[in-house]
Amino acid sequence: MDLIFFENGWLVFILVTVVNALVLNFRSRRFVENKPELKEGYQKFIVGMLFYGNIPWIIVGIGNLTGMTSSLFEYFSPGQMNPVVLVFHASLLVLWGLSVYWIYFRGGAEFIESHPGLFTKSGFLGATELTATDIKRWFPVMLLGGVVAVVMMWTNGDVIPAID
Repeated sequence: MDLIFFENGWLVFILVTVVNALVLNFRSRRFVENKPELKEGYQKFIVGMLFYGNIPWIIVGIGNLTGMTSSLFEYFSPGQMNPVVLVFHASLLVLWGLSVYWIYFRGGAEFIESHPGLFTKSGFLGATELTATDIKRWFPVMLLGGVVAVVMMWTNGDVIPAID
């Protein structure tokens, strides 16, 4: 019973994605009031966030509901070659690839810059909007964190040399 979160954690992640989309929709209203032409862009972004952002969690849910996986922990061991876990990891790679394509080749960074409130950066002087240059500079750093985590999962953490 104490592992219920790990059996149904995918529902929590879907809920968090939905709540984030609702918050973003609420925050975007003040920007749309000033620039109504941005409304369609915000709506497309939020729908995309709900669709693409939930793909990995739906895969986890399918695995758990069909009995092919039993908890979130199995997704940390792709080397076990469980088909659902492999599909989950493949979905991450595809989503990352689509993100790179959108940000660098389809004007995604410029879209984010032109739609205030989608992403902000916090500093000593408060929160400021990200520029397209900021996004193009920092996205690889954020992506690298995910790549390192996935590599660690595939190698059981053997990537980091032992310190004697």
